[in-house]
Amino acid sequence: MKRIITGIILLCCCGLLPGYAQAQQVTLTGSVVDKENGLVLPYASVTNKSTGRRTYSDKGGFYKITGSKGDIIVFSFLGYRPDSIPITQSSGTETREISLKVETRQLHSVEVSSQYTPYQVDSINRREQFSYILENPNKPLAGGSTPVGAGIVFSPFTRYSRKEKQKREFKKIFAEAEEERYIDSRFTPGFVSQVTRLKGDSLRLFMRENYPDYNTMRSLRQEDLIYWITDKYRAWKK
Repeated sequence: MKRIITGIILLCCCGLLPGYAQAQQVTLTGSVVDKENGLVLPYASVTNKSTGRRTYSDKGGFYKITGSKGDIIVFSFLGYRPDSIPITQSSGTETREISLKVETRQLHSVEVSSQYTPYQVDSINRREQFSYILENPNKPLAGGSTPVGAGIVFSPFTRYSRKEKQKREFKKIFAEAEEERYIDSRFTPGFVSQVTRLKGDSLRLFMRENYPDYNTMRSLRQEDLIYWITDKYRAWKK
């Protein structure tokens, strides 16, 4: 009888151990940087494609995500080409530095037509790429007020405050980047050169010293923009 019980236990152990090995978690850590200059990319999206788990790099570009051997981890950042790597270790901590390349202009899901400008097409594609963040409503960082003398009140959101702050910071960065891209789509070197006849270093200096703000660009029609650049150029020459 003891032999039978021992045999059953051994069989159970043999059956369970492979499953346990497969279920072991690996912590993938490292930093996300710009491939060209090595600068860190804060709030980059880090997604375990195999499990759907998602997190973000912090302000210093550092990331940490869990998974199992063979899981595919996808890294993406606004204006950069996404990249992916597999987890290669079976357990413990695996450290990988991720270098992302700046994305060249590619028009995917929306075609350029009389309805859309190239900027609008790029903007639509960017919003589609990061819709899981942009369409995720902001949540309170801490809940409730603390009555006088009642001590500290802990919010159910407190444990998620870090991710919530990262999400809000990403939305802010995204909005600022969109405004800059809009300005650059209209205030182009080619267009400014046609209006001012400036070239080379003089053109770059003029554009840098007279870079318009977003609200100004939104308020100006194309013909008004020509007059605006002309006025700025005349004042700049003096």
